[in-house]
Amino acid sequence: MTYCNSKEGIHQGETNKNCKANAISNEQLADLLYAKGLKGVQFIDIRTPHQYAIGHLPNAINVPMKNFFNPEYFSKINKDDVLILYGEDASSPRLMSLMSGHFKKGKFNVALGGYNYIKSKIMNNYAIYSGLYDDEVPLVDYQQAVNEIKSKYGGGGAAKSAKPKAPGKPIVKRKKKEVSGGCG
Repeated sequence: MTYCNSKEGIHQGETNKNCKANAISNEQLADLLYAKGLKGVQFIDIRTPHQYAIGHLPNAINVPMKNFFNPEYFSKINKDDVLILYGEDASSPRLMSLMSGHFKKGKFNVALGGYNYIKSKIMNNYAIYSGLYDDEVPLVDYQQAVNEIKSKYGGGGAAKSAKPKAPGKPIVKRKKKEVSGGCG
């Protein structure tokens, strides 16, 4: 958490309570990205519109840093939601969060690392939204496997003993013949 000094400067060491930049840890960010149908959280991309068009977090809105306090852009932000800023790196969203708190424009949280870090270290590592991984769907349906075993061998205890089979014919392994000839 980072603080900036109060502009009023009543006492040295005091801080303006509106001037805080709350950092969201990578674990918290991954939890938010994994949550499907999450309501009440708004991701705000403060990179340029071109960078936003190339790639952005799911359901993020673009409010470029240079136009952040422009009423036309700022009106896109739903102040009732938990607001999470991210940008090219961690410093620019932190600056915008501090300035917003200082000018009493709202309380913003900051995603650490920037978009490229989030994409490579969180989204790509865990295949979020790729369809390749779903932690809620088991790879094996254990209940179905148990039911199949019960139907095949009966319920409860050990498997039914079957009649012993007569031993089959022994398998004879033969050596391959060596081939000679050719050039030489």
